[in-house]
Amino acid sequence: MIMETFLGLLLLVLFVLLIVGLVNPTLVLKWSKKPTRLKVVGWYFLLTIIVSIVFGIFMDSNGVDSMTKINSAAKKIENKEFESAIKELEKIDSSDSLFVEAQILISKADSLINVREEESKLSKEKLERRKQEEAELLAKKQAEEKEFELKEQIEREINSINKGVNFATYRGSIETMQIELVLFSTWASIIKEGESSDNSEIKNLASTLKSKLISIQNKEFPILRAEYSKLAAKTLWEHDIDVKVTGAGNRYINFTGGLFATNKNKQDVQNQLSEILTMFRFSQSRYRWYEGEDTYTYYTTFEGKDSDFVTFEN
Repeated sequence: MIMETFLGLLLLVLFVLLIVGLVNPTLVLKWSKKPTRLKVVGWYFLLTIIVSIVFGIFMDSNGVDSMTKINSAAKKIENKEFESAIKELEKIDSSDSLFVEAQILISKADSLINVREEESKLSKEKLERRKQEEAELLAKKQAEEKEFELKEQIEREINSINKGVNFATYRGSIETMQIELVLFSTWASIIKEGESSDNSEIKNLASTLKSKLISIQNKEFPILRAEYSKLAAKTLWEHDIDVKVTGAGNRYINFTGGLFATNKNKQDVQNQLSEILTMFRFSQSRYRWYEGEDTYTYYTTFEGKDSDFVTFEN
């Protein structure tokens, strides 16, 4: 549009010069020694032809350049290079004869971009769904494997108990007796896991193991308390302290010695022994300073039952 306007103005100027030259040739043909009206007309036609040819060539080259852009953009659209095609088409000026065609291609590229984005979105959603399904399948498989392993573990523990566990191997030291308590704690953890399962077979197995563990603990804790009192008696003998267990199930541990003539010593020893006495589930620890003393100073330690699950949680 700009080039057409400029051409029109230039041709208008030439026409004005023609009119002026026809009136007075010397005003236009200042370089000519003998200016005439005929020469003015000749120069007018010559310049008009030259200007027309030059502008025609220039405008044709612009048209060729625009067509090149159109063809290049169309190829890029085929290759799905939509953004690059749009940038090239936007270079075509609104005054260009191919501007409308360029706008049509831009609209097509925009539509294809939207289609591509929608396809990408759907593809991502499909991929996410697939990942979620795979994760769910994996979780289900892991849960099934875990249940299978738990079932086998409970069955192994039941079979081991049925064959007979030699608890005598846990005697002789406080450390080995504590290992027996760790075994009770392990069984308790397995039972709790089995009880929380949705599998009825596992629940039944956990119930069977639980009844066996309760029976074992009711039998073993009195033995453990008696064994502990023997070990404590050997250790405290050199301090002139006598240690005995009394009561049903050996639940009371009694300390007798001159050391306990003062309440402070009783409290200090109780503070030192409280954790281990609770571990072996002594109901009371009792202190007196000589054999004939009628009353004890006693402390309550464990208030539960021997059948309660053993845990080492803080």
